[in-house]
Amino acid sequence: MNTKPLVLIVALLGYSLAPTASTLAEEVKAGMHALLTPLRELQPFIADQNRFSDPANNTKVGNLLQQLRSNFHSLESLPSQYHKAPGFSENVKLMSDLLDDASRRFSEGKASYAWWRTRGIPSSCFACHATYKVSSVYSNKAAIDPSLNTLDRARFLLATRQFPQAQEALLQALKEPEFRYSYDEVLRSLLVVVTRINQSPHEGIALFKEILATAKLPEEDSHEVRGWIESMEKWRTSKSSPEGDPLKSGEKLILAGAARGLEYYQDDVSLLRGTAQIHEVLESAKVTSEQRRHALYLLGFAYSALPAYFAESWAPMYLEQCITEFPGTPDAKRAYRVYRNMITDEFTGSGGTNVPDEVELHLEELRKKAFGEPTFAGRV
Repeated sequence: MNTKPLVLIVALLGYSLAPTASTLAEEVKAGMHALLTPLRELQPFIADQNRFSDPANNTKVGNLLQQLRSNFHSLESLPSQYHKAPGFSENVKLMSDLLDDASRRFSEGKASYAWWRTRGIPSSCFACHATYKVSSVYSNKAAIDPSLNTLDRARFLLATRQFPQAQEALLQALKEPEFRYSYDEVLRSLLVVVTRINQSPHEGIALFKEILATAKLPEEDSHEVRGWIESMEKWRTSKSSPEGDPLKSGEKLILAGAARGLEYYQDDVSLLRGTAQIHEVLESAKVTSEQRRHALYLLGFAYSALPAYFAESWAPMYLEQCITEFPGTPDAKRAYRVYRNMITDEFTGSGGTNVPDEVELHLEELRKKAFGEPTFAGRV
């Protein structure tokens, strides 16, 4: 039995696959070590472009990229029920495409490009692990290469779900001046951990107050951290309503978080909390078609306001999924408008708006789906 698909399913989504839970646990444990091996061995090459590009390491790096490619492509043969998970197929495809592209370019001798692509592996893993509810929490210090510096160690600890150790490394990075220009990444990672994973305003308030008191942050970062503390204070004193509708509650948080005040800062804490609640709705076995439709739109809308926290593709991924699954509905129309505005902004500069032809064609296809217009295939 090939355990790698099961490993990644559990790692990414935390679903129970158990007709034989005890046997499965052993298979997952064994497969997890098999998955971690190529990731661990690739870490120092991802962290150091010179090592990645050194001709003496070509065979080793190429083989490791191939192993990771195999792991992700094996997910494509899973039963269709797993691909119904919102974002699952898309995220697997994104990682598979990344590894396909990096491996191909590396074999062509374009090591610099391949290295640039593989740099996104840790952040992509962390983004998924901070999104889906995962039951497995493990500590495996051997999974982190000892040659990594503080920040790279933190990135791979986050990627492998070792969050307490990652938090320690992130705090250490704030004390090391060489990472000054990465403080925004460090702080955002800490906010995701306390907000999306630990879901603890008390911990977040204490943590960021300590950072303000002990770390020499640039004023812009300090200003943003103070805003996070203020938002978490409101979270701490708010009344929880477990009997309420989590979809409505999540939507309320997202709308409040996306509203920019006079200082033009969105409320990141509310957005992160709101998206966490919406993901829980989508993971529920009892979610209705109408709830799923609105949840997909809300996630696309929210991630369009959180581009610095998650992969750039997450907002369009959920917006497209809403349009494709529920064409002609009010949420699909809303999703198209958000998607169109994102694309227009992306291709607007000093020379005006110049959207490539293939992107315009894709926009038109999405518009027709969103508004329920008929499409006609050409004659063969």
